Order: sequence, then C-alpha cells, then structure tokens
Amino acid sequence: MTGNTPNQRPVRSLGLSPADLAVEFAGAIAIVLAVLPIVEFWAVLPDRIPIHFGFSGQPDAWGDRVTIWILPAVAAIIFVVLTGVSRYPHTFNYPVRITEENARRQYLLARSLLVWLKAEVCWLFAFVVRQQILVALGNAQRFSMELLLGIIVLIFATVGLYFFKAYSAR
Repeated sequence: MTGNTPNQRPVRSLGLSPADLAVEFAGAIAIVLAVLPIVEFWAVLPDRIPIHFGFSGQPDAWGDRVTIWILPAVAAIIFVVLTGVSRYPHTFNYPVRITEENARRQYLLARSLLVWLKAEVCWLFAFVVRQQILVALGNAQRFSMELLLGIIVLIFATVGLYFFKAYSAR
C-alpha cells in the first residue's frame, strides 16, 4: 500500500448518501432476520443443532441449541464496531496516497466499502442461521454451499470494485 500516515491526512466530515443509508438499513434488517427465526422456532429446535458443515454441505459438528445465538450476536457486534469505525475514514489504510484533492472521494469510497461489507456479512450470517434451522428441523438435508459460494463471491467482488474505484479516483 502506498500513501501517507493517518495523522498527515485531511479530516473530513461526511454524511451518508441515500444509497449508503439504504445499505445500512439492509444490514440491520439482516440481523433482525437472523434473530426472528430463532425466536420463532426455539420451542421446536432439537437440543443438538448443526454448528459446522463440511464442503459437501453435510453437518459435521453438532452443538447445544443455544449456540445458534452466536452468529446473530457476532453480526450485531460487527455492525456496531464497523459503524463506529466508519466515522474515522482518515485513519483507514488506502491503496493510494491521500491528498487534499482526493480525500473526500477516497473517504466516501472506503466508508461505502465498509457499509456494503457490513451488510453482506450480516446477510451471510442470517443465511447461515436459516440453514442451521432448516437442517436441525429436518427441512433440508444439507447446507446450501452454492448460495454460500455466491455470497462469498459477492463479498470479494465488492472489495474488487472498491479497489478499482479507489485507483480510478486517485
């Protein structure tokens, strides 16, 4: 990475764009959608639920049903921490040197990257919780590795798009 140290960079106050606000909202909705099925199916979940799936999508580790709360909790923590961190874009690492001329654009791009990644990770966790419940209740035989792969490709595409835009806006 090239660039200057964070204490040499201009500090800018930036608001969220309407698109970023919509993505923030989508990330928060994902956390809610991870919690709701747990609450809905808690009474009928078996004492042991799948907590890990192999490459074939078959469960290969089981745990107490209370462990299903871990992913929504981690998603909420990630959401809160990244929301706080995104307020200080001048402290991020950048693939380009930050100058007075490009600071605002680079900061907006980096913050948008965090907003999108935060939402994508929250949706990934919501999906995993849904799959855990489906397999635990016998409504699915395996974890949908195809959909998981799609979400992971989306995450990498988001990062790739950020790098492309950051280099273009240097």
